[in-house]
Amino acid sequence: MDHKDLFGLFATLGTCGGISLIIWTSVQAKIAKIKAEAQSRRQDATPSQDGAVLAELKALKQQMAEMHSTSHGFDISFDEALGRLEGRVGRLETKSAAGASTSAATSSASADAATLRNGQGQ
Repeated sequence: MDHKDLFGLFATLGTCGGISLIIWTSVQAKIAKIKAEAQSRRQDATPSQDGAVLAELKALKQQMAEMHSTSHGFDISFDEALGRLEGRVGRLETKSAAGASTSAATSSASADAATLRNGQGQ
């Protein structure tokens, strides 16, 4: 490598480093500004505001507990209704299967009787 190549390399690295340094300092300045604003807001907050926030949080916790209780009740009710429905379907399937086997036996006996009446049973 000759001196021109080294100069180009260092110029490129210096430019990239300079840009990176500018960006970094800009970001650090913005972070410092945000922190200062947040701290001034905390200092400006009054105890009554803190109490209001705590009261609101307490009310939200209470509402969440009520919603949890209600949704749990709905889950139990749904599970019970589903169980009753499954029981009904099971009974209907049992009746249907019993009726189908009785119906098949009856129709088979009727066919045998008709065959015997016509004299074809021999």
